[in-house]
Amino acid sequence: MAEHSNATGQALAQLGADFPRWRFLVSDRGRWWALRGPLPWRALNERDAFDEDTAEGLRTALLAAGEGSEGQDRDQ
Repeated sequence: MAEHSNATGQALAQLGADFPRWRFLVSDRGRWWALRGPLPWRALNERDAFDEDTAEGLRTALLAAGEGSEGQDRDQ
């Protein structure tokens, strides 16, 4: 398992707190990922993964897709 810097760990923790329906990881190539699933049948057409070069890019992509505080319980 790859070790992350303190800043990376803090960014992962903050993303997790801000987007609780998603799981976050940084690949061994430094790519940031947001993953969720399995999705319920009524949400199967929704996006279940995002990847970006940075934590901020990932946050921006999630917000642009309508994720965040307003839609947290949409598929639960």
